[in-house]
Amino acid sequence: MKNNTLFNVAVFVFFLAVYVIFSNQRITTSMDVDVLRYASEYVETGNYGSEYKIASGVAYSPKTGMFYPQEGIGIVVPLSVFVYLSNIINPESQFVIFTFNQFFSALAVLFVFLILSMFMPKKKAFFYTALFGLGTPLFVHSKYLLPEPVTLFSIISALYFMLKFRRTGKPVLVFLSGLSAGYSLLTRPDAPIFAGIFFILAVYVSFRTDKIRLMKNSLFLIAGYSIFTFVFFVSNYQRYGSVLETGYTLDRKTVISSLERDIPLIYDKAVKAYQADQSSEETALYVNKYQSMQKFLEDQNKIIKDIGDKNTNFYSSGPANFFYGLYLIFISPNRSILFISPFLIMLIIGIPLILKKYKIEFILVSTIFSGYLILYALRAPLSYAGSGAWGIRYMLPVYPLIFLSVIFFDRSELFRNKAVKYTFYALCVISFIFQIIGSSVNYQSVQMPLEYKCKKIYGEADMTWAHESRLSMMTDFSSSLLLNNSRILTGSLTDEQSEYGVETGPNDWFFWQVIKGEGQLVNGKERSMGNFKVLLFLLIVSAAGSLYYIFKSDIMKPIKK
Repeated sequence: MKNNTLFNVAVFVFFLAVYVIFSNQRITTSMDVDVLRYASEYVETGNYGSEYKIASGVAYSPKTGMFYPQEGIGIVVPLSVFVYLSNIINPESQFVIFTFNQFFSALAVLFVFLILSMFMPKKKAFFYTALFGLGTPLFVHSKYLLPEPVTLFSIISALYFMLKFRRTGKPVLVFLSGLSAGYSLLTRPDAPIFAGIFFILAVYVSFRTDKIRLMKNSLFLIAGYSIFTFVFFVSNYQRYGSVLETGYTLDRKTVISSLERDIPLIYDKAVKAYQADQSSEETALYVNKYQSMQKFLEDQNKIIKDIGDKNTNFYSSGPANFFYGLYLIFISPNRSILFISPFLIMLIIGIPLILKKYKIEFILVSTIFSGYLILYALRAPLSYAGSGAWGIRYMLPVYPLIFLSVIFFDRSELFRNKAVKYTFYALCVISFIFQIIGSSVNYQSVQMPLEYKCKKIYGEADMTWAHESRLSMMTDFSSSLLLNNSRILTGSLTDEQSEYGVETGPNDWFFWQVIKGEGQLVNGKERSMGNFKVLLFLLIVSAAGSLYYIFKSDIMKPIKK
């Protein structure tokens, strides 16, 4: 038992160290700014919302008159823990804060390993775990302060506890499974797709595991679900006056009417506060709130002018566009699932092997994946990839639903064919190389030159430039991150990249910036370079030491007959 625990810790430490080594350790996207600033304010004030708009990715509540981050409370609150620890350990550095996603990414990978270990030897389980952790976009997404790794962790832990319950029949495991699934509701607005269908799956597994104790096990499942589901409903009602509203589906006209009603009142309060004491905190609060509300009103009116008053960005106008969305998600040579991680092609081929023995489970799991697929196919092309990030970011939490079919693929007659096996291994190597290329370059090195070019063509008077640059980045292979990252690495820049002044070579690796002593991480922080070098040394030792322990452990050795 002790050896197993140490082995699991070593797996976690290895992936955590690797993710930090290949991270960027700096603000990269506006979403990073949003969630970090709101988490910091939560630590300082204890308030989840803000009187004024801190960043761009926010929602305004007509009920409370406050701004809230569009990331779920399940992202902001745990990040607040990292902010608090950072303030204690080193207030002058954000290093601890930027290990947030790497921590949850490594936890998610650990649970993948725990699942695989139930069905295959540890050595093989670790190989496939490394494939998931280093051969899928999780490797790249672990760099950013975005909600997907936390959502992935809650989903994969729910699957693990359910499978463990099926093996042991212990009710506490089905409770933990429900607890993990319920937590996913607090992370992303699409999580109800998983949480709802997974509940049906968990009840069915309880029935298959122990028909006599179905009622007892179901009650444990409901108890687990109810905790974070209650938090989900209460937090939504407290912010927006609806138990199901998360800020993503607010009616824009209602928001605008509320702002138009409240702005004059806040303006009057700001004037009175200014007249009483122009340097007071009250004056600053009202002025900031007035400016935030006025700017948000302008933004909402601009959105209505550009894309209409609908509260969701569906660009589908019929079946043809929907199937185009499926193409973009699955096989487009830009950033699709099967293009970025081509080894998944083999696993999809092996999925029918599950049907014979686990037909109902297959249908329910497929329904979860299809729910996500349909949602984001309908939002294609502009939103199908999740901003400018690597791969299909929005689909990342349900990658395990495809990947875990490796258990059946590995046992199949198909995999015993040498040609199939070598093809699979070759695709694994290609997938890993693609992730290395993806992690090496800050995607803004691709996005910003495109925006720069479009602004020159369309001007900045309206949002046409934003629409055109995003459309190009999402759909054109010439704007593929894989292609452009390769160009930047080799120094073969496009004209707009050269004109914009993109730095060539790897510009987004923590370890490379520390070794060179150059880059945004270390600029202006020469006195901190020694600390960075010590950290890098400790990370390398941790990765190497944990990997050595993993392969030298008795657990990895085959059992003698």
